[in-house]
Amino acid sequence: MARAAPDPRRRAAHLDHRTPRRRAARRRGGTWEILCRARSGARPTGAIRPCRVVSQWRALLDRFGVQEAPIITHESLSVVTARPPDRPTAAFVVVDEAHRFRNPDTNRYRALARHVVGSQVLLVTATPIHNCVADLLHLLRLFLRDHALTALGVPSLRNAARREADRSLAHAAVARVVVARSRERVQTAYDGGPVRMVFPRSTTEALRAGPAPDELISDLASGVAALRAGGGAAPLLRLMLLRRLGSSLPAFHAALARHDAYLDLAVRAAAEGRALTPREFQRCFPRAPESDIQLVLFPLLLEHAANGSTPCADDRKILARLRQLLARAPARDPKVAALERLLSERSGKTIVFTDAQPTARYLLRCLHHRRVAAVFGHAGRFASGDVSRHEVLRAFAPRAQGGPQPVAALQTDVLVATDLLSEGLNLQDAERVVHYDLPWSPARLAQRVGRIDRLGSSHAAIATVTFLPPPALARALAIEERLANKVSAQQVAGTGGRLDWCDQLATLVSSSAGAPAGPCAAAIAGDQPCTILIVRIAKLVEAIVVEGETARTSPAAASRILATAVTAEPRAVDRSFLRHAIAAAAPLIRSRLAAVQDARWRASDRDRLARRLIPWVLSAARRAARRGNGEQLTALDRLVSRLASGMTAGEELLLEDLLSRPQALVVPDLLAWHHALPPADAADVTLSVELVACLQSNGPSTSL
Repeated sequence: MARAAPDPRRRAAHLDHRTPRRRAARRRGGTWEILCRARSGARPTGAIRPCRVVSQWRALLDRFGVQEAPIITHESLSVVTARPPDRPTAAFVVVDEAHRFRNPDTNRYRALARHVVGSQVLLVTATPIHNCVADLLHLLRLFLRDHALTALGVPSLRNAARREADRSLAHAAVARVVVARSRERVQTAYDGGPVRMVFPRSTTEALRAGPAPDELISDLASGVAALRAGGGAAPLLRLMLLRRLGSSLPAFHAALARHDAYLDLAVRAAAEGRALTPREFQRCFPRAPESDIQLVLFPLLLEHAANGSTPCADDRKILARLRQLLARAPARDPKVAALERLLSERSGKTIVFTDAQPTARYLLRCLHHRRVAAVFGHAGRFASGDVSRHEVLRAFAPRAQGGPQPVAALQTDVLVATDLLSEGLNLQDAERVVHYDLPWSPARLAQRVGRIDRLGSSHAAIATVTFLPPPALARALAIEERLANKVSAQQVAGTGGRLDWCDQLATLVSSSAGAPAGPCAAAIAGDQPCTILIVRIAKLVEAIVVEGETARTSPAAASRILATAVTAEPRAVDRSFLRHAIAAAAPLIRSRLAAVQDARWRASDRDRLARRLIPWVLSAARRAARRGNGEQLTALDRLVSRLASGMTAGEELLLEDLLSRPQALVVPDLLAWHHALPPADAADVTLSVELVACLQSNGPSTSL
């Protein structure tokens, strides 16, 4: 019988750690990734970044002598006519703030998907999930073919996004392509190196305050609840009004004006027998941080326009009543008063975030007696007048922005900002973030705090203060419950240390030396009896934990046991115990093999466009066979294999582009599309299984 030894145990860890080719990264510097690759002479590298940080990013690249990295902005990909340049593009593409590409129905997602076909892709974001697990799965489809994770229990990324994949399976599968380290993991595993892993302590506090007395807020919320225009979109329209009411009365007043404008346009469109146009929609509901809501709202408004009339007359009466109530609002704003007390009682630079631009302008006026400035999107303002956004940031955070201290007249202690500032900027001169409004997604909360909660902060402690709506408005919004539900979805993306096991396993692998090349088995004295089976299904490696008669895939649990195995007491391998574990795991393995077999022909996805082309291509193949054209027959056979298996989002979009052309489709066109794509990897759907390693953990009192 084999005896346990360090090498086999590390060998098991090494095999369990193998991953698909490309990865999505969280909290990892895309700039430094490009610098490392460029200076090491790696293949051409490109970057896709928000416009607002391009100059800052380019300056850093220039500083290190990297001139050749092309930069494409998010905004340029949002243009309706955006199309990727002729391939080949950069061999390696870094996408910063990648969460902005989480929605496959947007122009920017489609343009990026086409652009990165054939490239290695690094997606950099601290918040890959804003609303649900589908956000992350759509990001993965930018570089993974639809069936890539079949052997890990996710047969189709597209279907998983539609149906919300099993939470535990999705968590384990996406871990193979996500780099995510919690703060605790960084501090325990990486401290002691050349950079001190020091983070500021963080405290949180909540204040409940509204912009008017509770009775008035209750009356206004009741009035909003009575609005009915918009049909299926009415709840979203009311929600946007309620959110603006919670922000400030000026923001609510502006939202009422937009709703009034919507009613005008809806009446006009109904009289003309048509739906709202996209341009008219944008006039009523301009782009804002809630653009995801707009993507849902516009189709609902179109559907309503086609199916019924809008109760505009009743809504106009309600709007008039709401304006009468606003006219009686007292001059004192309880919410502003609470903010004033906070700023007076606590020193230190503070960023006040709001998602409503009218609120930002209002706060700038209310706080004019302080050293305050504001940033609205790409513009900035001091109390004395308009300036550039860059000037405001340099005045508020000179150390973080790499500039000198501003003159006394421009020194700034309070920065009022909309959520466009909440991404990609280092403002750690500040020691406090105030959430004056709660955003649509908890991801926004993380992005806001991320401006100051950074490694190497000069502050020993930072603070987060959240303004919650008053009870009457909170009941109408039910906002805290919605945020809590979204936070639970974000756990799949690795927040809260849920993916620390990946990094722990990588560290274990890097410490191994001379691991055996073939299959191996080992046994240790552990806390509980179980068996870890490292199984290669198709070309992916899975970790199966067997406890008694129960077998489950749990790479996180397997990693914890493998980590303890390095120093554990060796035991003799019990072959009968091993056979029992394999028998218990067999049904699970067979189900995975069946899924891989199904993926070869996408049998569960018969209505997909590519599959409907297969009979047509097979007819062409039969004609080629009759002519004795072996070369074309081989090419058509490979084309059928590609059409039958999964594709990346970009590959599918390029096929859609081909089929949407006005001219008739001919076989050479389809072959040209096929040859222009990266080779389809047959190993992705190879039907094979191999037990490559196992580790028995025997109870401490067990003697074998």
